[in-house]
Amino acid sequence: MLVITATLMTSGCAAFKANDLPTLDRESYAVQNQQPVKVFSSWRGREGSAAHKRHFDAAIRASGCCDIVDTAGQADIVIDGVAVDHSTPGAAIPAMISGFTFGVIPSWAKLRVHLKATAIEGEKEYKYDVSDSATMVIWLPMLLAMPFTGNPLTVEQDVYQNTYRNLVTRMKNDGLLTN
Repeated sequence: MLVITATLMTSGCAAFKANDLPTLDRESYAVQNQQPVKVFSSWRGREGSAAHKRHFDAAIRASGCCDIVDTAGQADIVIDGVAVDHSTPGAAIPAMISGFTFGVIPSWAKLRVHLKATAIEGEKEYKYDVSDSATMVIWLPMLLAMPFTGNPLTVEQDVYQNTYRNLVTRMKNDGLLTN
């Protein structure tokens, strides 16, 4: 019964990425260092720091540039990051109404990933501000749009990963992640 309900609730769901940031593949943010740069990061955000640190650390590791260290004293670069929450409050209630009406009554929610980070390397300080978003729409006519949009089940993860990759790329372009 739960699987059938979930299928019906997502059958008229489509996700539209804003594409405010370029979509990056691994090659575009990869760094080849002989000696890895040591990076320490701390993150703050409404959802808690652990999830944002995990996303950032995954992007840093995927670039191949750096080693993640446990303390700021061990690091060549210290990152102080903030994930600003711009989510649609109370979006679950309209989504449930859309689901119960099989998509006749529309609803939507916007996901916005907004990262502000300060990178400190010795005496130098670099500021970064990156954001991207996606809109999820639940409405019966979205059955026609769904094949041409992002997968509603993975678009949130894709937007998060790409935003962190863009942050790493900007740090790379500033010369922070190369030695």
